[in-house]
Amino acid sequence: MKKIIILLSLLLILCIPALADQSRVIDEADVLTADEEFRLEQAIALIGQEHQFDVVLLTKTSIDGKVPRYYAADYYDYGGFGYGDTHDGIIILLVTGAGVGDRDYTIVMTGRGETIFNDDVVYDIEDDILPDLRMSNYSSAMARFVTDVNARLADYTPARRTAKVAPILLIVGLGIGAIVAFALKAQMKSVHRKHGAANYVRDGSFQLTRVQDIYLYTTTTRRKIETQSSGGGHSGGGGFTGSSGTHHTSHSGKF
Repeated sequence: MKKIIILLSLLLILCIPALADQSRVIDEADVLTADEEFRLEQAIALIGQEHQFDVVLLTKTSIDGKVPRYYAADYYDYGGFGYGDTHDGIIILLVTGAGVGDRDYTIVMTGRGETIFNDDVVYDIEDDILPDLRMSNYSSAMARFVTDVNARLADYTPARRTAKVAPILLIVGLGIGAIVAFALKAQMKSVHRKHGAANYVRDGSFQLTRVQDIYLYTTTTRRKIETQSSGGGHSGGGGFTGSSGTHHTSHSGKF
């Protein structure tokens, strides 16, 4: 596995003519290693090259009581991020805080991002990254976020371009997949599987006193409940204009 990741990293380097001078992974909360930052930067550079779409990952320990979505939007706008006249892109801000309950996230979309990443899409991304965020597995959460963004953008690639860019898309997918695999592998613990249930049951602790039917399958309808976070951001879609005058949409919440 390690050899595969190294090979894919080399492929990423060869396929990118030059990385932008400006970093897209701004880890001010210091929750990522240098290697994790490098891999994420490589994946984001590939996304930008293929889709002309910016992805920015920002972590902070605190934003001094500011509204998360306005803070992220201003950081994006005044940082000069985004492609084209409409500044197409997406930024995720993680405020790590001092402990559980003090942590916020916000995802802000600009330009084409406002259409491509609609409410349903962002809800799915949130569902994908929140378990890792709640466990403080920031590397895995960031890798999943980048992977999900790339997958959504790939859905918007015109069919007539698919054959032409297929090799690049393949390398992008493999490269980002390697980042996710690397992040998940780092969190795994070595365990040995026990054969049989006896190893997990204390003597005399198991007594069968009741038998009943249990349904193994059921149908559940999930609906997102709109709430308002303590920081003032809304955990739902909504358009707003930043202090720069640029329009954005956002999703925010706590983790």
